[in-house]
Amino acid sequence: MESGDLRIFRAVAVEGTVTKAAHALGYVQSNVTAHIRALEKEVGTPLFQRQHGMVLTPAGEKLLPYAEQVLRMLDEARYVLQDDGKPQGRLAIGTYHPVSAVDLPQIFARYHRNFPDVELSFLTLPSADLVDQIRHFKLDGAFIAATNYDQETLEEVWTTDLELVLIAPPAVRRLQDVFTLPFLMNTVGCYKRMALEEYLRFKGLPGVRYMEFNNIDAIVNGVMAGLGASFVMKQVVMQKEQMGLLRTFAVPPQFGTMRTCFVRAKGVSPSATLLRFVDMLCEESDMPAYG
Repeated sequence: MESGDLRIFRAVAVEGTVTKAAHALGYVQSNVTAHIRALEKEVGTPLFQRQHGMVLTPAGEKLLPYAEQVLRMLDEARYVLQDDGKPQGRLAIGTYHPVSAVDLPQIFARYHRNFPDVELSFLTLPSADLVDQIRHFKLDGAFIAATNYDQETLEEVWTTDLELVLIAPPAVRRLQDVFTLPFLMNTVGCYKRMALEEYLRFKGLPGVRYMEFNNIDAIVNGVMAGLGASFVMKQVVMQKEQMGLLRTFAVPPQFGTMRTCFVRAKGVSPSATLLRFVDMLCEESDMPAYG
C-alpha cells in the first residue's frame, strides 16, 4: 500500500464524499476516485458503499485505524527529521478563541525579530479540529479549553485561567433581566455554553433561548446592537464596557472560570522552533520555562 493511497482513503472516510475529500486534499475528483479504486483492487474488497456519499464498508472500518496509525507515524517521522536543533521552517499555532491572557501579537513580533527565517502561521479553528491537526502534525501546538484534550496523545505545556462574564446591552441593569433575552452563543458542545447551562441549573432557572453565533466579534456586536445577551471572556469586552457599549455581570467562580492551555503532541520531542515559542509564552505570562 502506498502512503498516498492511505491518505486519500482517510480523507474520503472523514469527509464522506469524493468531492469534499478532493477539495480538502487539493486534488481533482478523478484522481481521488482512481486512488480509491486502486486501493480497493489491491486489498481485494470494496472499502466504501457508494450510496448517498461514501460510507465505509466493514472492511473499510477495519482499515481506517491502521491507516491512521501508519500516517501518524510517517507524519511524526517527517516532523522529527526536519528539526536540526535550530528554529527554522514553519511554526503553525492554533487557537479556538482569542487568548487575551497574553499578548500573542507581541510574542509573534518578538519571535519574528529573533528568528526571521521561520514562517509563522496562526489559525482559529474549533477545538476538535485543532486537536486533530496536532495529532497529524499540521499544527505544532494550540490553545484549547483544558477540558477538550486527550492526555494520552497531547501534552499540556502552559495554562491560564480566564474569567467569564455575562454581557447584555447597556440598558439592562438587573441580572434577572439578562435571562429574559436570547443568548448569542456558539454551537452545542462549546465550553462556555455548557458552563452557562450549569449556572442556570444552579440558579434554578429555566433554559434560555439561543441564537447560534460562532464568531466572537459577531456575538459582541450583536449584544451591543441589542440583539440579546451572551457569556464571554471578560478580557474580550473590558474596553467596550468602559465605553458604555455593553454591561457585564459576574457569576460565581465555579461557573465563571475557563482554564485554557497550550498543548502539543505527546511522546514526540518538540522542535527547536516550537520550544522557542513556548519559552516566550512562559516569559510573557511569568511562568517557569517549559522543560
